[in-house]
Amino acid sequence: MKSISRFLLIGLLVSVTSIATAVALWSYLDSSHEVEELFDAELAQMARVLQSLLEAQLNNVRVEPLIDSFQYRPFQPSDSGNSDEAQPLGHKYEQKLAFKVWNDSGKELLSSSKDPSLLSFSSEIGYRNEQIGGEQWRTFTLHDRSIQIWLTVAQRQDVRQELVSEIVRDLLLPLALMIPILGAVIWLVVNLGLAPLKKLSRHVRSRGSDNLNPISPKNHPRETLVLVEAVNDLLSRLEQAFERERRFSADAAHELRTPLAGVRIHAQNLSEELVNNAKVRPLLQGVDQMTHVVEQLLALSRVEHIDAQRRQHKSSLRTVTQQCMAELAPLALEKQQQLELLAEHDVDVKISSDSLKTTLQNILTNAIRYTPKHGRIEVCIVTIPQGAMVQISDNGPGIPKDDRSRVFERFYRLADQSITGSGLGLSIVKEVCAREDIRIELLDSQIAPTGLAVRLTFNDELIEP
Repeated sequence: MKSISRFLLIGLLVSVTSIATAVALWSYLDSSHEVEELFDAELAQMARVLQSLLEAQLNNVRVEPLIDSFQYRPFQPSDSGNSDEAQPLGHKYEQKLAFKVWNDSGKELLSSSKDPSLLSFSSEIGYRNEQIGGEQWRTFTLHDRSIQIWLTVAQRQDVRQELVSEIVRDLLLPLALMIPILGAVIWLVVNLGLAPLKKLSRHVRSRGSDNLNPISPKNHPRETLVLVEAVNDLLSRLEQAFERERRFSADAAHELRTPLAGVRIHAQNLSEELVNNAKVRPLLQGVDQMTHVVEQLLALSRVEHIDAQRRQHKSSLRTVTQQCMAELAPLALEKQQQLELLAEHDVDVKISSDSLKTTLQNILTNAIRYTPKHGRIEVCIVTIPQGAMVQISDNGPGIPKDDRSRVFERFYRLADQSITGSGLGLSIVKEVCAREDIRIELLDSQIAPTGLAVRLTFNDELIEP
């Protein structure tokens, strides 16, 4: 079942149409039966009326002389173009009705038609179906012993069939018109009935991947409460799983810090005691590299659990940028690099200072590490019509355009890379930007022929007025 609404709509329409067809068929059969009974009763009544009239006139009188004085004059409809079946002097259907009277020997005494083959004498009393002149007729015969005559009255079957067709047509026409209207009503009712499910699905779809708050059961019908409870149970289990993962990553990284710090102290002590400490220097570099990876893993663990929808923070772009540059200044001075900030106006953004600091620190760290000695790094903060922008440019080797989309992948590093690293810095930056709705771009540097420019764009929704 790909669609509940389609299943309900088709199922209800097929059911209603089938039931309506069954009712129409039953009505047709029942109407046919009732019409047959009604016309049969009329035939019998006509025969008895004719019998009573003849009996009153012929009682104690010889039949033949009196019958000869009777003359039946059938109605002849005019051909004036009048389409009405009923006319002032009669009805066109009189030609579809007939009667005949015979004596006991079968001699015709009285007839409604001059056609001798219309009705034939029969000594069988009651109803019969006869084929006369290519038409089906229904006949009824009576015998009067007192005056010794036989009477037969007849009616063409098409008269009965026409009445049944009229009844069924009058029944089916409103039904045929009702089915499309009923289909539209069913479609409307089905869509209104499934509206809470669609509303619930839109609510779940609009949630961010980090929003694991339970769905409120208020304003939900009873039928969807089971689904709401199941989704809330799933969200609760997911939150517990994420919390266990976060605790494991944080605990593992914290536990690695202490032994790494101890290894570095012992390596430094060993370096001081040895005359030739060149062999110890790779050990110190390896420990520093491992410490850097642990710090990056801790930062990544914190970033992955940022709840952007709950943030109620405000940060100053210039202040946070100055703090990051101050913390990284020793690393830049060690390489005799020029670290410059250009910010005429300060901008407040609706982002936590930790997220902003993590982003800027990783970008500045990469810029300092990959820019050669005596290089230049420029940080520019400007306001734009769409919001604000921070651009960090350097005159380092840069990143080839073909690789700029891949450097955001975890642990991806460019080939022939002489600078050691973990391949997590830009992954952390990308994660923060995605969660905080910050646009990040890697461009060619504007301050040197070579180099990289990292541009962060904050839209107007993130700007604090």
